[in-house]
Amino acid sequence: MKKRILLIGRWGKTHAFAKAIVEKSSTDTELYCYMDKPNAGIVQLATDYKLGNLKDNKDIIDYAKSLKIDFAIAVPHLALSNSLVDEMIQHDIRCVGPTRVCSQLETSKSFLRNILKQVSPDASPEFKSFTSKEDAIDYIKLVDYDVAVKPVGVTEGDGVKVIGVQLKDEKEAIQYVHEIFKKNIGGIAEVLIEEKLVGREFTIQAFLDSETIVGMPATRDYKLLLEGDKGLNTPGMGSISFEDHLLPFLSRKEYDQCLQLMFDVAEYLKEKHGEKYIGYLSGQFIKTKDGIKVIEFNVRPGDSEILNIIPILKTDFVEISEAMIDRKLKDLKVEYEDKATVCKYIVNQGFPNPENDMIMHIDDEAIKNNGGDLFYSCFAVDKNVYKPSPRGVAVTAKGDTLQQAYELCEKLIRGNISGEGLWYRKDIGTKELLELHESKM
Repeated sequence: MKKRILLIGRWGKTHAFAKAIVEKSSTDTELYCYMDKPNAGIVQLATDYKLGNLKDNKDIIDYAKSLKIDFAIAVPHLALSNSLVDEMIQHDIRCVGPTRVCSQLETSKSFLRNILKQVSPDASPEFKSFTSKEDAIDYIKLVDYDVAVKPVGVTEGDGVKVIGVQLKDEKEAIQYVHEIFKKNIGGIAEVLIEEKLVGREFTIQAFLDSETIVGMPATRDYKLLLEGDKGLNTPGMGSISFEDHLLPFLSRKEYDQCLQLMFDVAEYLKEKHGEKYIGYLSGQFIKTKDGIKVIEFNVRPGDSEILNIIPILKTDFVEISEAMIDRKLKDLKVEYEDKATVCKYIVNQGFPNPENDMIMHIDDEAIKNNGGDLFYSCFAVDKNVYKPSPRGVAVTAKGDTLQQAYELCEKLIRGNISGEGLWYRKDIGTKELLELHESKM
């Protein structure tokens, strides 16, 4: 008998999960999806899907009940922070995803920082949160270091601005504080002012079942729009991983240290809040001269980072999902191919705030037949016409080395995707970009 699985969400990472459920699982499945807009890739894989409001818990639960699903996977922060998982549990629906309280690790940056003060004080930079813009501005003028200005709420990767990167100086940092409060950026009238961190950034993602944490290969993502790591901050232009599942600057001991920190945070939630963390946790870290620091946590997979991982995952994704629900991760060996990966997003003119539809000609089959993976983060409007959200599509390639993965990714994009006003970063995955970051260190 087929297992019925409900997937909630519609971005690129959700399409990656859809592909893992339908194409890379030995389990006989039927995929159902609840989306606010019809992801162009997910609609091709789903047995059925429903469009609605991702914050309408009743509609989502009614849909799940009507399908008699075996379990659900909730991806978007909109649903997680709106207590969807809490309510699903009340209705005896098995679900992968953290509860509302656990979701605050992402939806409130000050919530995470205050937990880190308890479990690992050295993992945070100097910081202070403010609900008054005047107090925040006074603090920026007071401190003797460059700062990062962060809306406390979720901004999908493009809300953080740092002096020396997106901000020229203290004056622009103060202007940005005014903007955060005026526009209610992040949806919370609060701002976090942190000491600027300099170092090598990386991501570690993990599966958790409240008792066990299982890490995924480390990745390095690139959020700046332009080549040479310049330009506007975006939700992400692409990411890389290496064949040994580490990074050139990250040792196994340091990887394990980060994974333990993630688990310690989950344990704190269980001990102090009575909340068991079940689902995905993504840690954004930076290796500085003073050790490894936490930039932020996300309570859902990284996008694009999970697009590096799904193509090399060897263990049945449905089995992993059920192991998280049943607290049996400790009994499951999660394995990956020993391959490097390069993932690149193709975006529309004006990204990260595109105004027009994307005109794209995509040969899905050729990408697949030549060893690549295509992930949609947009929805179809007409033949070869897509509406970005705000990104378009991503291509992931794998190889025995990063260079091989880079060359294949470039070949797949250039040979199989064309259109008007499209942009992607050709430097992601190159030796030159890696050396650029090393020179800055």
